[in-house]
Amino acid sequence: MKRAGKPFARRTGSIKRKMKQKTKNAVISAFAVLCMWAVWVAAYFIVNNQYVLPSFTDTAAAIWALLCSGRFWASFGMTALRVLLAWLASFALAAVCAALSAASGGFRRFVAPIVGVLRALPTMAFTLMLLIWTSPRVAPVIVALMMLFPLTYSQMTAAYSAVDGGLIEMAKVYGVSKKDRVMKIYLPQTLPPVLAQAGADFSLALKVMVSAEVIAGTYTSLGGMINEASMYLMVAEMFALTIAVLVFGGVCEYALGKLTKITDRWNKGAA
Repeated sequence: MKRAGKPFARRTGSIKRKMKQKTKNAVISAFAVLCMWAVWVAAYFIVNNQYVLPSFTDTAAAIWALLCSGRFWASFGMTALRVLLAWLASFALAAVCAALSAASGGFRRFVAPIVGVLRALPTMAFTLMLLIWTSPRVAPVIVALMMLFPLTYSQMTAAYSAVDGGLIEMAKVYGVSKKDRVMKIYLPQTLPPVLAQAGADFSLALKVMVSAEVIAGTYTSLGGMINEASMYLMVAEMFALTIAVLVFGGVCEYALGKLTKITDRWNKGAA
């Protein structure tokens, strides 16, 4: 009975430690938010100019007005759709290029300068050039795709390079098929680090997308609404829209961070 009780006690202790750590993290995060709010309120009273820095109550009223506005939800939906398209397209393109780079050194050398150029590409200048060639609705998607692709490609190539070479050689020696090598060696070892960055990549795509929409003046978009609010000095609405983008990005980053649980279950099942 004592031996049977020891594993249960260890599991219970582990669960309690995890819950305690989660509670501690939540408290620290809440304290950080409270500090930012306090700085905002203090800065408002110091500046004392609603056209420079709006009050918390005015911003809260603007947030409520946005939540009751059909135009806001239409703009939110279109921006979210553009971000999703750019994120998925960059992920698919990076996956194909990373696979080809892993299979061919010549292709890797061919892609390297392209990735370098895209990394150094100035976002604002590129957006303005795209507005000449495309439309305000299409340009932000291309900008977000081009900004996100080098990052995702680097993450995937780094994950592939970290695959255990000895394990691959052993699989070849024992005649393991290519399909089993991909499904049981490559994917289980490359997906966890890639999926761990999926939330951060999505948040980056959102930030770049909204910035490009502001520059392009995209109609029916969060960036377009921010641009319009700045033209009419509707500072409280600008803050409200910015907070909406921050909350959306934070929620998506948290949700996508849970994707690593899929690979954890996969690896446990394989084991």
